[in-house]
Amino acid sequence: MKLFSMQSLSTFCMSLHLAAQAGISIPEGVEMLAEEETDASHRASINAVAESLKDGSPLVDALRKSGVFPGYMIDMVEVGEKTGNLEDTLLSLSRYYERQESISKSLRSSVTYPAMLLAVLLFVLVLFVVKILPIFNDVYRQLNVQMSAIAVAALHFGEWLAACWIPLLIVIVVLVILAVVGRQKLSAWLGKLFLSGSLGAALVTARFSNILAMTLAAGMEMSEALAMTSRISEDKTLAARIDAAAEEAIKGASFSQCILETGIYSSLYNKMIAIGARTGSLVSVIEEIARRSNEDANDKIEAYIGKIEPTLVIIMSVLVGLLLLSVMLPLAGVMSLL
Repeated sequence: MKLFSMQSLSTFCMSLHLAAQAGISIPEGVEMLAEEETDASHRASINAVAESLKDGSPLVDALRKSGVFPGYMIDMVEVGEKTGNLEDTLLSLSRYYERQESISKSLRSSVTYPAMLLAVLLFVLVLFVVKILPIFNDVYRQLNVQMSAIAVAALHFGEWLAACWIPLLIVIVVLVILAVVGRQKLSAWLGKLFLSGSLGAALVTARFSNILAMTLAAGMEMSEALAMTSRISEDKTLAARIDAAAEEAIKGASFSQCILETGIYSSLYNKMIAIGARTGSLVSVIEEIARRSNEDANDKIEAYIGKIEPTLVIIMSVLVGLLLLSVMLPLAGVMSLL
């Protein structure tokens, strides 16, 4: 069965939350969702959850049995059922997946748009060396003039492309298929390659804050919240620091001290957390930090895109400009002699 997207997960959790608020039981709410679902695969999955609920299974077991919901969501639903905060947990899950979808869209745009721009620029460059340069070469040959070394090299490259375009096209198609099949591994590799520095730190902080806000809002103990955040973290170094913080929490350290142990937040956020812990508004503070972290990550992604676009345009413009100059300068020399 097809896995649910983050947007679908957000909608699913929000719908169940609204149903529970309206006094509708979870099994009835799931049945209503199945009736309204337009995607056949998703409808079958939701119907499977509804059938399990009819048989008396708790929601967490029904979700786990379906095999299409992420482990994090299942763990959080289990916490919500055990603590009696399932309704609030579903709302927090909906907001969490909505924030994750926003970050994912920004990440996709940071890769997709520059890739499309690069493809167009490369197409223009290939068209120039394959179609236009041979025309200039014929003209120069008739005038008994030799093109520059750069233009000749580009001409030979264009001739090679024209002769080998079928194998090259096959290779490109195969690479595209492999990228689609292994898009998760490719995304992870691209993330390590490009999303480093301040942008990578902003994304890690946003995801950490989202998960931590979720776990605390669900009523989990501090050590349990940190342990679950560590299990879900994709950064092994950060996960190790979170584990150390969880151990300090078990020993009786305050939440602000444990968060300071992770080293993920700035001094301002650490102060906000310390104040929130003293005033009893810790969950609200963490949720506010999560919101700010998401905005910061999105701003950095937009800035990242803003740097990539002009860089690609400049590089390709310089290449095309050099080729044009290498072609036109000999022609200008011929014209000066006439």
